[in-house]
Amino acid sequence: MRRLVPLALLLALAASSPSFADAESDRVTCFSLGNENYKDAEKFDIGLAACSRMIDSGRYKDKGLASIYRARASWKEKKRDLDAALQEYDRATKIDPTYAAAYYSRGQVYEKKGDLDKARAEYNAALAVPTINRIAQLAQDTARARLKALAEGAKQEPVK
Repeated sequence: MRRLVPLALLLALAASSPSFADAESDRVTCFSLGNENYKDAEKFDIGLAACSRMIDSGRYKDKGLASIYRARASWKEKKRDLDAALQEYDRATKIDPTYAAAYYSRGQVYEKKGDLDKARAEYNAALAVPTINRIAQLAQDTARARLKALAEGAKQEPVK
């Protein structure tokens, strides 16, 4: 038991250190797209900055980094900077070519821009990758719904 005390102290210090706390705060803020922050335009820059700090930290790689780029793109999309959002979704799919949610999100942007052919292509790309988790499944389900709506000529806002 005595040998575990130094380890517990080290873990407690790491958890209370400013860098750990700041990193956790950035993670929560960057990925807070579904909560009230995402509805408050005054919080968009805060979310965007948190994602940017995470990317700039160099701590994240592969699928984790792709998800941060997608979150940052979503903040840019909320700010109506659709071209910048597209660039971020592009980065996410370059890092993780199996990221169904990034393809779906890129399709949303193309749909908002009125480029329905590109939107359809992105929704189909979301369907072409393997379903590996519930986020991918949700992206694929909503991509199917958007393809159906587009085929029926529906003029509704894409589901986020």
